[in-house]
Amino acid sequence: MKLSLRRNLYYSFLLFITISCAQNTYTGTIENWNNKQAEIILPTENPMVIGSISQKGNAIFSLNEDVTNAILGTLQSEEENGNVRIQKSTVSKAFYCNPEHVEVKNGDINIHKLASRGTFYAGNLANEEFFGQFRITSSQSFNDSYFALGKKDFVKGFYINFFYVEEAASVNGECKTESYTMDMKRIVEIVTMYNINLKKGWNMVKIEVKETYNDGGKIRPLKTAMSTIEKLPKDARLILF
Repeated sequence: MKLSLRRNLYYSFLLFITISCAQNTYTGTIENWNNKQAEIILPTENPMVIGSISQKGNAIFSLNEDVTNAILGTLQSEEENGNVRIQKSTVSKAFYCNPEHVEVKNGDINIHKLASRGTFYAGNLANEEFFGQFRITSSQSFNDSYFALGKKDFVKGFYINFFYVEEAASVNGECKTESYTMDMKRIVEIVTMYNINLKKGWNMVKIEVKETYNDGGKIRPLKTAMSTIEKLPKDARLILF
């Protein structure tokens, strides 16, 4: 998908979201939206429109049956065509830990992530216009640091992603890993807390950095929590970048 980047559109907006879980429809209003009507685009192998943003900033997207079938159909087609880039993931791999430390149910079933790193596009697919990428996250600083691949100091905060499973599955417990600091003088215990209880269909997962530590002048995650949630946190924001 070729898109003309509009570099001057770099904003952070607060998104008020109400959820209709029965229909997997998510709606909200983006404050101070000053663009024209736009589409919410899922950047898959074949990009698809899953929602819209009105001129007034009213946003809505749905994870309906058509979206589900399109995603699963694309994966099946790519696999049949021998596309080695397509790799199936299981619940145990997506929320990995030594099985001695966590309780896993149906860990071998396939799991499908809606968007890589929780990233969506805002634009116009037919006109190849691009207004920016966005995530549902807690703050601009978290968005900038967490996805910088260690180039920036981490801050506390969270982002939201969506996962699909065809059967219920769960991963619960604390995953602890010992790691040396950069100067090799001390050992820190890195903790990932799992409270993952997936129902059949689409699930919201909150990935949160709860604590950080100083490692030779670099701030890194110390405790991370991954949890399935029914409602978005009140402090969730939509960050357009």
